Amino acid sequence: MKARIAIFLVLGVAVILLPLIAPPVMNNMILRVGSLVMLAISWNLAANAGLISLGHSAFWGLGSYAALLVANKLGWPFFASLIPAMIVGAISAAAIAVITGRLKGIFFAISMLALSECLRVIAVMTPGFTGGGAGVFIDQALRPSTQTVAMVTAFCAVACGFIAYWISLTPFHYACRAMRNNESAAEMLGINPLRFRIAVLSLSGAMASLAGGVNIWYSGFLDPMIGFDLHVTILAQIAPILGGIHTLAGPIIGAFATIGLSEATRILLGEQGVSLLVYGLILVFSILYMPKGIVGTWNTWVQYRSRGAASAKVGTTKAAPL
Repeated sequence: MKARIAIFLVLGVAVILLPLIAPPVMNNMILRVGSLVMLAISWNLAANAGLISLGHSAFWGLGSYAALLVANKLGWPFFASLIPAMIVGAISAAAIAVITGRLKGIFFAISMLALSECLRVIAVMTPGFTGGGAGVFIDQALRPSTQTVAMVTAFCAVACGFIAYWISLTPFHYACRAMRNNESAAEMLGINPLRFRIAVLSLSGAMASLAGGVNIWYSGFLDPMIGFDLHVTILAQIAPILGGIHTLAGPIIGAFATIGLSEATRILLGEQGVSLLVYGLILVFSILYMPKGIVGTWNTWVQYRSRGAASAKVGTTKAAPL
């Protein structure tokens, strides 16, 4: 256990310091992967409790607007703006947990999709506050260097990973698993579904809003279509599903694989239409033929090899006397 934590710490520090030694062109990749890692972990946390979200872009957009508004209206710098972004995400997620009550499965998923669309319309209809459909630029005088944003993104992604790891060691994790398998049975065991729903969604919303808040400082521009883009929700689902849903490493590996596939197809094929088509086909076939994701498939292969080695050893032992 201590050795594993030490390895995680060393890798985490290395990832955070990577922007200092990586070429400037790599900062874009670090920002994209780091943002997706945060999104994927946040989506997977909710999925661990049986809450499948089709509207995670709602939290992403809320975090983006919160960071942008406190920067433009109040003059808050980069680091300080991330705090209200997380608070807004956590509070809105807690409110959704209370409002949706016992909704689960497809009903909860649709309610999250409706939330994202409602927030997008509200952002369009309030131009005095959000800039409306024309969008708004963040105060350029406050923008830090791309290297700084990349380092903070890497730090936030590593922090989200450590939080997910810590949760996996607590009774909270097992309570969420019980809710995912059978909420009624979990309630009979003394688990309060609403309390745990509020807790896990608040944490998930805060992480997704943090990703949105960091991203706005890199892009520098935000409008409702960008903030509440359905593409963000799709990526938040693809990464953990491709990597291995309900696993600890799955969202992280899936984020690297998703961005890696996207860049590889774009560089090798060039034309955007063709590269997107091939990228989509690879994702579809990967999910079809690896339903447990990369991590699940790897674990299954390791178990198969272990059983095969054990069987061969037993067979050799039995054959020895002959």
